[in-house]
Amino acid sequence: MDTLRNRTVEELRELQDDSQEIERLALESQEVQELQLEREMALAANRSLAEQNLKFQVPLETGRSDLSKKYQELQELAGRCREQKEKLEKFSAVLQPQTLLDLLQVESQKIEEESEKMAEKFLEGEMPLETFLEQFSGMRKLFHQRRVRVEKLQEIFGIPLGQRKEKDKV
Repeated sequence: MDTLRNRTVEELRELQDDSQEIERLALESQEVQELQLEREMALAANRSLAEQNLKFQVPLETGRSDLSKKYQELQELAGRCREQKEKLEKFSAVLQPQTLLDLLQVESQKIEEESEKMAEKFLEGEMPLETFLEQFSGMRKLFHQRRVRVEKLQEIFGIPLGQRKEKDKV
């Protein structure tokens, strides 16, 4: 803007009416030149950053896709893990020592009742001797095996004899 300071009032009035000259002087001014240079440097830096970013686009998209696939796999594995955990909890509930003892007692009771019914049928003459002896001895053997196991488990759990007999009666 130093070029305007050296002009006379008359030259400045003439310049006021000449828009092309004003534009030329403005474009040639030091401040505008510096701003133009800064703008071009900013554009060049921006372009360089954009080009660098474009180089990362393909690996980034590939990584994003891989991450998405891995996350989906993780969700599936987590679901299967939950299912397996539920199954394990169900099985482990069945396999609890007290549960096993209770189941063994119930099955022992069933076998004893079946063998008693079979003996009644034999005594009433509804079953031949050979069939009775074969089936009855197998049932009684199974009953006694289970009863011994029940008593052994009760010893392991520390259930006193008096309570064992009460449980056996039930």
